[in-house]
Amino acid sequence: MTGKGVRKRIQVVLMAGLAGGVAWGALDSVGVGRAAGLKGVDAPAVAASVDRSGTGGARTAGEPGTAGQPVRGPADPEAGNRLLVVFKSGQVPAGLVDALSAQPGVKVTPLPDIGAVAVKTATREGGDAVKRVLTARFGGDVDAVGADPILTLNTELNRPVGETLPLSAVDLTSVQVPPVPGAAPGATSPAENVSPASAKLSPAVDKAAPPATGAGSAATAVTTGSSVDVDRAVLYQQWGWDIQEVTENGKSFAVQPGNHRVKVAVIDSGIDSNHPDLRNNIVSPGRSFVPGDPSTADDFGHGTMVAGTIAADGLLLGVGPHLGIVPYRVFQHGDAQSSWVIQAIVQAVKDGADVINLSLGTYKSLKNPADRADLLAYQKAVAYALVHGVTVVASSGTDGVDIGNPAQLANQLGHPGDLEVHAPGGLPGVLTTAATNRQQARAYYSNYGRNVDLAAPGGDFGPLWDSEHIADVRNMCLVTYPTNLPQTPLSRMAGLPKGYEWMIGTSLAAPKVAAAAALVIAQERDKRGVRGVLGPWTNPANPVTVRNILERTAVDVGTPGRDPETGAGVVDAAKALQAVR
Repeated sequence: MTGKGVRKRIQVVLMAGLAGGVAWGALDSVGVGRAAGLKGVDAPAVAASVDRSGTGGARTAGEPGTAGQPVRGPADPEAGNRLLVVFKSGQVPAGLVDALSAQPGVKVTPLPDIGAVAVKTATREGGDAVKRVLTARFGGDVDAVGADPILTLNTELNRPVGETLPLSAVDLTSVQVPPVPGAAPGATSPAENVSPASAKLSPAVDKAAPPATGAGSAATAVTTGSSVDVDRAVLYQQWGWDIQEVTENGKSFAVQPGNHRVKVAVIDSGIDSNHPDLRNNIVSPGRSFVPGDPSTADDFGHGTMVAGTIAADGLLLGVGPHLGIVPYRVFQHGDAQSSWVIQAIVQAVKDGADVINLSLGTYKSLKNPADRADLLAYQKAVAYALVHGVTVVASSGTDGVDIGNPAQLANQLGHPGDLEVHAPGGLPGVLTTAATNRQQARAYYSNYGRNVDLAAPGGDFGPLWDSEHIADVRNMCLVTYPTNLPQTPLSRMAGLPKGYEWMIGTSLAAPKVAAAAALVIAQERDKRGVRGVLGPWTNPANPVTVRNILERTAVDVGTPGRDPETGAGVVDAAKALQAVR
């Protein structure tokens, strides 16, 4: 397809939204509906009628944040040195890169596929010089100029629970880790100087015990007819309640465990390629967008936790244990620039990804001109993926706020009078995913709203947390974790092997939906004998089809019908696979 043809398709997608029934009516009611690219309004006109006297800088949050507390990244003294520029024509103007690069201390990164550039200057004055050149020579084609803000993962709910909670707050009375086949001597022994007596024991542990979910218990996980080795997956059997819920206790494994022809791009902090549960499913080294660091190894942990949720195949199992995964590293020590994420989305599409997972996010003001370029760039990157037949899944965020109502969101974030949105989760075309707990209710930290499409288990601290401040690990999600990073005192005391930690968050909900989407694609191709993407309109498993199948087969929880808490319901991979005809 020619570049011109792709640009036309991106515009169509931005206008149509492909949002599966999600319309930002709240935006239309205040005169800025074109920010969503909906209602037949051309996306480059985003927020054209917005009051430009809005105050405040780019508001950025990690995904997820501390529950109930809107997270703002640390003061960024270099914010004025990083710019995103988006062009009306959908193309980078001829001569622009040379003109900007001629300025002292200026580095330009073209994003030609979405008609944008990222600019880094040595000083704030350099940024002002860039703006003058843009105005003088290219002003007629400039749609938006704004900051290239930092996203941060340096928040509590992005870290293993064992790093953020004291042992005295965790109930471990139920922890009995089974013997691990092939484990090195001492691999499951408790850490030195950590006494089980230091853990707070629940006086009535029965009332903390969650009900069984799915078609049965871990002991009755389905293995017949499946190539997935459930017997070996002892940690999955004991702790994998979240994966069991989504797969109906492994029922989906017997139908479609995935294959390496279907790839999920994990845009995150990298993946531990040496992890025994992941290394066989990493089908490409991927790519790093961190300047000066080409490694896609995970030095933070978040990406490895996400990857295992998708395709772990060892002591733990992911939703698609045989799916291919590819790391796209955008976080360095827990921080990333928005332009790195946007570049990674485009590159993943070019590399042939079938599904993109984005367990990250930021809040954007619709009234602040500085936020407009960033929001437009995310929208165009998502549209680029959709027109190439790639399904995009993102988490809803973890501040417990309403991302479907811009005025309400701004109030909840402490910015009354503003209008704010969450991106990329919440944008049209993205499968925005909320988190549920073990009781299948929306987790207390999960963002919600009319633009939430689906939900998946993300866990929480258990029913005794609010009343007695006792965290119960049975309600958390056990995840893969880099084997080169220190093991937390909690997992050591529990006797877990290195490379496994407990965590909660919408960051663990989104990859379950991403994996289910990939399984639907794999099943469709197997049934039709398709071995490659034929294009977004001819490929039967295009993003619209995938969305419809996942939403139609989701388990309705809470309020009957679609609702702001969990969208169409909790994703069910087994039912989704049955719906593939």
